[in-house]
Amino acid sequence: MKLISVIVPVYNTAEYLDACVGSIVGQTYRELEIILVDDGSTDRSPEMCDAWAERDPRIRVIHKENGGLSSARNAGMKIATGAYCGFVDSDDLISPRMFETLYTLAIDWNADIVQCGYSCFFDHSVFSFPEDPGLDEEIAFDAHDAVKSLLTDGRVDVICCNKLVTGEIAKSVPFEEGRINEDVLWTYRVLEKVKKTVVTSEPLYGYYQREGSIMNSRYTEKRFDGIYALEQRAKEVKQSFPDLFPLAERNYAGGCMYHYQWLCRLPDSEEYRGYRKRLHDLFCSADLETVYSVTGLKYRVWYAMFRVMPTLTCQIRNLLKIGL
Repeated sequence: MKLISVIVPVYNTAEYLDACVGSIVGQTYRELEIILVDDGSTDRSPEMCDAWAERDPRIRVIHKENGGLSSARNAGMKIATGAYCGFVDSDDLISPRMFETLYTLAIDWNADIVQCGYSCFFDHSVFSFPEDPGLDEEIAFDAHDAVKSLLTDGRVDVICCNKLVTGEIAKSVPFEEGRINEDVLWTYRVLEKVKKTVVTSEPLYGYYQREGSIMNSRYTEKRFDGIYALEQRAKEVKQSFPDLFPLAERNYAGGCMYHYQWLCRLPDSEEYRGYRKRLHDLFCSADLETVYSVTGLKYRVWYAMFRVMPTLTCQIRNLLKIGL
């Protein structure tokens, strides 16, 4: 059995950290190198990380100045020595069988990256993984079809934490630091490098969701990182998989409209009006003719309306609860 490096960025998650690390330590797959990266936490997280390292010799701890999620993951990858790398966020939980299942699939299929399903939950105290998840599906993709799935049906998804990647490939693709929505580009860039991706639908990762809808939360300048990621991904897809560029550009254009729609749900302000104008300008700068070539009639109508009367279009979509 080969060593798996599990990288856990930690920032002020003392309330959830023991449960998270406990779910990793308790894996049925024992050949783990668990790297806890304390990203400048100001709560009890640093001491908790050190306490875990004293209890389990497989755990290594990095204490660093706060640099954000991408910076913490990159710091962990720099010292990782495993043949495979995985990522777990410090407020999430994983099934006891997650890494055993992913590793077995990687070996059986000779895959460079393996992905499992995930379950979203809101309360650590009541969440548990099903003992018998039922029939799960396994699908293999080459690089082209994996990227196509990422851009269309989502069978290959954008999340990095439900994946096991060969160490060589993972370490060759650093996360972009200083931005949010870092998974969008990282996952694409990894998929571009792999020969085979295998997906199992079995939900082995537990993704903690804080209460409150994102569509009702405050919109800040940092949200444009998501638009940047979609735009940059489309540019890179155009270079590596030209036939998939229309799909990537459609994701970019749709992202602009989604963010505009989000802003239309929030109280009007001069700041938000400026954001809406930027989003509309970005949408109009997309290659819309190419977007329309892979878009059904219904969404061609929505996009055409949005181009001419963006605010009214998004107000109608919000009223009809479309795209929320």
